[in-house]
Amino acid sequence: MFCANCGSPQLLYQAGTETEAGVGDTVPAAGRDIQWKTAIGAAVTFAVPVGVLCSPVVPILSVGCCLWVVGGAVAAVGLYQRRSATRILPRRLGVRLGAIIGLIAATVAAAFNAGAMVLERYALHGGDAMEKAYQATMEQVASATAQFSASSPAESRDAMQFLLSPDGQAASALLTVLLTSLGIAVFSMIGGALGTRIFSGRNPSAGSL
Repeated sequence: MFCANCGSPQLLYQAGTETEAGVGDTVPAAGRDIQWKTAIGAAVTFAVPVGVLCSPVVPILSVGCCLWVVGGAVAAVGLYQRRSATRILPRRLGVRLGAIIGLIAATVAAAFNAGAMVLERYALHGGDAMEKAYQATMEQVASATAQFSASSPAESRDAMQFLLSPDGQAASALLTVLLTSLGIAVFSMIGGALGTRIFSGRNPSAGSL
């Protein structure tokens, strides 16, 4: 830009230049989006152990499934902040990172659950015990449902016969996996959002994760 009177060059000051240069103080323009490579690495670091803890491999530990999921998502957000050197963490970042962790953890938990069932049924020959346990559970569910349902005894009997059939057992197992996966994903996203509240604004270089 030149002066209209004397023709000498003029300096043009652009507001926000110094602010964008301070990477550690604000979110840089490129940092508004998730650094996916770093995010996936942080997610896998905690999603795999969370999935194992949520599986029935160790029944005592699987009781605290919700706690492991939320804690793993919070820790992953902290690890992402340290690796990406990002000080300000928007909530949507935590939710998306939590969704990644939830999907991976749910897949790992389902795989370990399926492996444990195959091992118990075929390797340990525990098929009869599994059938009896499943039948007892279905009978309890049917008894509880009958108290609030207006269906006839014949309809309840037909429903029980379906649940005890191979197709019914497969449908029941699939529904259980879907509900468990949904729960893991929801709690993981909650943990991710909570992680952004905990770590946002902290100095990434001071992290201990």
